Amino acid sequence: MDYITLFKQELQAAGIPVTDEELHALWQKHVEQGEFSVNNTSTFSPFFRLQKSIMVEPARQLIDSLITKVMPNSFVMLASDEWLEQHGESRKTFKLPAVKAKGLIEFTRTDIDTELVIPRGTVIESLPINGHVYRVVTLFDQIFAVGEATHTVSVEAEQTGQSYNLAAGYYVRVISDIENLTATNKADWLTRAGQDVETDDNYRLRIRDAFSSLGSYHVDAVYRSIISTFTGISVDNIVFEKNAPRGPGSANTYVYLDVGAISTALLNQINNHIAEGNHGSGDDLQVYAINYQPFDIVANYQQHPNTADRRADIEQFIRAAFRQNAAYKHVTRCRPNTLFSFSQLASELHAEFRELKTIRFDNADINCELWLPAINSMVLTNA
Repeated sequence: MDYITLFKQELQAAGIPVTDEELHALWQKHVEQGEFSVNNTSTFSPFFRLQKSIMVEPARQLIDSLITKVMPNSFVMLASDEWLEQHGESRKTFKLPAVKAKGLIEFTRTDIDTELVIPRGTVIESLPINGHVYRVVTLFDQIFAVGEATHTVSVEAEQTGQSYNLAAGYYVRVISDIENLTATNKADWLTRAGQDVETDDNYRLRIRDAFSSLGSYHVDAVYRSIISTFTGISVDNIVFEKNAPRGPGSANTYVYLDVGAISTALLNQINNHIAEGNHGSGDDLQVYAINYQPFDIVANYQQHPNTADRRADIEQFIRAAFRQNAAYKHVTRCRPNTLFSFSQLASELHAEFRELKTIRFDNADINCELWLPAINSMVLTNA
């Protein structure tokens, strides 16, 4: 049974009319009780139709608003937008804002005989992904000393959002007049994950977890609530391992991002916060980045005649499925403890690229356990 039907039934049980027929009948009852006489009650009577509309239509709109807006938004499970925020704020759980990613970019130069200054505001770009270029900007002036070939520089994303948490090797193009200067982001480059404004679904789960009743899942809910307040980590991206890895009272938690990889810096922030006293008495909880298992992806594809080759776009779409970028909306990302289906990936590729005639993966489906699959190498052949 859907909730709208349930709410209608509740109002009907309380004697409140919810249909036009019930409202007309109630109006007619009050007309008769008030001894209001109308000689022409025909449905074609303009006066009688006007009276019905004046009385019935506003009442019906109020009842509909009560059923579709007020009653659903009275419950955290069904509330949305500002209604949900009021539920959360009344429980001192606030919606998470959008955040810009921060991290470290490694610059490399070939001429090491002189000192070199990389000025604040230098832009490092990704190559285009689904028509979008992602940019990060250096936060401080950085100096290459004489003889220094590499230098790590702090950067911040140009805009907010998880899309900027790109996997290693995506930020590669330096916008600078300095010659023979290259840059890249390493696997552990993020110091603060970027995030979008929190979705209602994730916010709803955090409200639930923060105020779960005591029971067998209470400890999980409390720790999930704590960890999910750190930037970039949604409630669904937290997995518990409760087999007492370090003896009674111990457990491990594995976390991952929707895009990119959890960094050591972020893990240290979480573990330090928990160690500061944000844990149960006697609890021994350690938070780790989820493990990855590498796979070699091999696929053959054909396109319809007279269409531009979409190899680069197909590759980035596949990488999006393995959580390396967020440039495509309609792609199913791999998850731990689930089956990653290459047939589903092929279907989504067909839906995204109309130029694609066929694509066949040599890989068998991946039965993920407490780990995520990662791309070790990718070979796409246009055969």
